[in-house]
Amino acid sequence: METLRAVTFDCWNTLIHERSFEPARRLRVAAVCDLCGEAGRPVSRETAVEWIAAAHARHIALWDQGEGTWASDMAEWVMASGGIDEPDLTARLGRHFEEAGLASEIEALPGAREALASLAERGIRLALVCDTGFSSGRIVREYLRRVGMLDPLEVLIFSDEVRVPKPHPRMFEAALAALGVEPRHAIHVGDLRRTDVGGARAFGMRTVRIRATNDDRSELPDADWVTDSHAEILGIVDRQLSAASRP
Repeated sequence: METLRAVTFDCWNTLIHERSFEPARRLRVAAVCDLCGEAGRPVSRETAVEWIAAAHARHIALWDQGEGTWASDMAEWVMASGGIDEPDLTARLGRHFEEAGLASEIEALPGAREALASLAERGIRLALVCDTGFSSGRIVREYLRRVGMLDPLEVLIFSDEVRVPKPHPRMFEAALAALGVEPRHAIHVGDLRRTDVGGARAFGMRTVRIRATNDDRSELPDADWVTDSHAEILGIVDRQLSAASRP
């Protein structure tokens, strides 16, 4: 039994989730209407909603194929929908898309804060491995700060900063290299089989799938452990620590 030294966490539906998308969505729609108006191509709110939805759907489709795209890309696609080729306005829209995330209503999953604190008390090293979209790593750091989970995480790895999304091994490699821990001494916790379970397992880590908020029912291979709560994750860690300490 390999000694457990680190636990890495996915972010969305693992540590935090968005209680309401509406405040950020309204700001993004308003930004599209304002900047298209500046370009001399005014659009209705309904059209802006359609363009943003199409851009986000494209982002998800590319993410499903293992390709990372972010707020700046979605801004470019939205402007292209209106036939607007103005780099300055597009860059501004990308910033608006990103900053709008600060209006989101974010909350921690039940027991997540306590789990991070308890793991740190056990001497377990902690890292975040997070895919991003409209909300960049900078914005997600603020979310974690708001819910009191930024400080326990020693390392934070974001796809917009590494420039690839999970399940690419570079995401997990960056986290464990920064912690100074080998994959065989680490567990990754996340809610998705393709990105979290598949990516971490391929990198040599053990895996936990948490289904407290999202239950991934795809037919892809499942994690070593499946759990419904952060309290159960602590139990898994304690059993690993106990087993590794036995002669």
